[in-house]
Amino acid sequence: MRMKTIRLTVFTCLLSVFVLSSCTDSRTVVPEEEYGSEPHAVWNLITVTGSVVNLRSGPGTVYTILGQVHEGDSLQVTGGVEDWYRVYIPRKSLFAWIYGPLTSGTELP
Repeated sequence: MRMKTIRLTVFTCLLSVFVLSSCTDSRTVVPEEEYGSEPHAVWNLITVTGSVVNLRSGPGTVYTILGQVHEGDSLQVTGGVEDWYRVYIPRKSLFAWIYGPLTSGTELP
């Protein structure tokens, strides 16, 4: 009976490790160096033009949603790539990404 309990415990532990490792999203943080922007270098302010727009952990819809902003909100641009801006939200101490066509006020260089 004791051996059966040990096997069951080992199996449960291994299953837990497998499940936890398969749930990990390695795309949740995009290294700053990849986009060549300094973390506190503000380019410009942009204004959100979409009614409710997701803020993401990387430049694309495959990245985790970190929060949302609303039409009329202003955000500080600190970098970008393609159609995505890297923004800083001071009230949340958060760096995130927003889809550029849902904003106005600046263009990527």
